[in-house]
Amino acid sequence: MIKKIFLVLLISILMLSISGCTDEVIEETPADADVDDVGNTTDVIATIPADAGTSDLVPSEDLPASYEFLGVRELSAEYVGEEYVSISGVIGASEGLYMYQDSTDVYIDVIEMEDTTSAEAFISEYRSGFSSLSVGESRFTDVSLNGHSAVRILQYITMETSNVKRYTYVWNNGEYVFIVGGATDDYAVLSGLAEATGY
Repeated sequence: MIKKIFLVLLISILMLSISGCTDEVIEETPADADVDDVGNTTDVIATIPADAGTSDLVPSEDLPASYEFLGVRELSAEYVGEEYVSISGVIGASEGLYMYQDSTDVYIDVIEMEDTTSAEAFISEYRSGFSSLSVGESRFTDVSLNGHSAVRILQYITMETSNVKRYTYVWNNGEYVFIVGGATDDYAVLSGLAEATGY
């Protein structure tokens, strides 16, 4: 009987040590961190420079492998209204154009709104413009990008005679709305570029 108890105890200890679940994780606050900002996830605007324009937030360097920056262009409020949603409060917008693996066009649109409330309303209105998908598919998937809550939107386009998936990532950082999309059915291609914004 003692051998059985010892064997069960030994197996339990072995399983715990293999799984690595016994390590205690302790998060430390860096010594140079501003104590008022620690743990404050709603004050995300501090990560964007105060004098930044929308084109400044489009990444052009230090891109993930296989991405090539093609350029940036300014977008009018009218274009934003036609392409996404017509809503008041658009201050300015820029679009970064990229090529992935020399064959796939992808983009990052950065839209500056009047304030955080306007940015959140923009995303809400944009989402409400989509109808439900067929049973078994979810159009919206909540994800995290650069520490922010984001949504991945699934759409279908028709290419020749086939329906093809397309994805778009949308999130805001303060009054800035970020939209990442492109001509790919692989959402990992887009999430890599979305992470490159750093915002």
